[in-house]
Amino acid sequence: MATQQRFERLQIVFHPASGRGLGWRRARQLAGRLADAGTVAHLLDVSSQPTARIAAQLKSADAVVVVGGDGLIHHVVQVLARTGIPLGIIPAGSGNDTWRMLRDANPAQSMDRVAAFIAGSAAAHPVDLLEVEFDEAPQIVRLAVGAISWGFEAKVNARANRLPRRLGSLRYVAALLLCIPKLKAFCTEVDTGGLEYRGPALAASIANIRSLGGGITLFASAEFDDGLADLSLVRGERIAPVLRHVPRILAGRNHPFRVAVRAKAFRVETSEDCYADGELLGRGAFSVRVAPGALHLVR
Repeated sequence: MATQQRFERLQIVFHPASGRGLGWRRARQLAGRLADAGTVAHLLDVSSQPTARIAAQLKSADAVVVVGGDGLIHHVVQVLARTGIPLGIIPAGSGNDTWRMLRDANPAQSMDRVAAFIAGSAAAHPVDLLEVEFDEAPQIVRLAVGAISWGFEAKVNARANRLPRRLGSLRYVAALLLCIPKLKAFCTEVDTGGLEYRGPALAASIANIRSLGGGITLFASAEFDDGLADLSLVRGERIAPVLRHVPRILAGRNHPFRVAVRAKAFRVETSEDCYADGELLGRGAFSVRVAPGALHLVR
């Protein structure tokens, strides 16, 4: 059982647009529940304050709860990494793929877990993050919680971000269907020190979690506390031979066009856009390193 701790500076982070207002409603619900138990939490609306002020409030917190989706978690983690400040997650986004790694049955169970942590009867555990460094900006290290994608998955992500938020997780399914007819191979190189791939690819991702796009399990063996990340690449120049293997691809299973490896570091050569946790990170060649235990997550 975790040691009892008094939380004096608890921040509940939300965006009022998350989940068509669901983030705001669940944030208020959690704050009310904690208040009834004797803990006062501050509601931090990230839509109404400058980035520097938000970062300062997060850094001064003794615990943070994100009520939102993968994108909001991504931005909060840029501040909380390696601080030891525990992070709780209650889903209220479109994809919620980071939350799925907690294996909670539903948002209510996540709220119970966070409340138990604040009460001292649950714990935060270290999980890995992915450090991403682009050649065009080597002095800037970005962090990813879930998956880093370039090529097709990145294009699907970009298209989904332009679709109406009212579609929820269906945005990713719709974006997938819209992007498949325009799918073109791209040239890429990936080097892990143990595996080298050079050639055409149709899709490529490096993941710390099991799913993308609101629950599509592309990385069946991924864990975010084992010091490794999972590469999954679909090689080839044409989509036609690959189409009949799509069910296996979407289930994270082996197929004739799959290039897969687990590693601690990756070097990627590409001219494609790169997305992480649903957010555009950069373009062109980059390096990825696993940062073991860089985040303390309530789970």
